[in-house]
Amino acid sequence: NNVDINELRSNHDALALCMGATKPRDLPVPGRELKGVHFAMEFLTANQKRLLMTKEGTLESKWEKDNFITAAGKDVIVIGGGDTGTDCIGTSMRHRCKSVTNFELMPQPPMDRATDNPWPQW
Repeated sequence: NNVDINELRSNHDALALCMGATKPRDLPVPGRELKGVHFAMEFLTANQKRLLMTKEGTLESKWEKDNFITAAGKDVIVIGGGDTGTDCIGTSMRHRCKSVTNFELMPQPPMDRATDNPWPQW
């Protein structure tokens, strides 16, 4: 649906336009095709959909338990960072994974935030 921007402005105090890439960038590395190697959105979407319920309390997604990707009890490696990488780490922790290791291109942030460095820079 097309929504007039003036209608949005008059009915809401704030508007956040949030977009993310759902098409993954594959890595040509040995082992990429192995079982248990998943793209972030494949993992996150399946987990989010299984949580969606109707007002009646039934699962809206009708997710297939056999196709569900779980990190429970597993040693998890997340390659990449940002919001998507953080979501993969958080979801894995909620699954009670055995451990999580994150490989990121950016340097590790400091343990404490400087007073002149507000979110989301840190």
